[in-house]
Amino acid sequence: MVAAQIFNQNKGNEIRKIYGVITTGTAWQFLELEAQTLVLDLEEYSIKNLPQILGILTSFVS
Repeated sequence: MVAAQIFNQNKGNEIRKIYGVITTGTAWQFLELEAQTLVLDLEEYSIKNLPQILGILTSFVS
């Protein structure tokens, strides 16, 4: 995420937030990097609740 942030800054693309995902395929966690602040959602989302995971991913691009 930091590398993406630096890459975008070097290209003149000021993207305020960088989003990240950690997954095993069945368990999902989400992160958000803004400036030098990293926010980690401590909740682990199960693939059994796919609509919730898709909702979070959709919010990243909205």
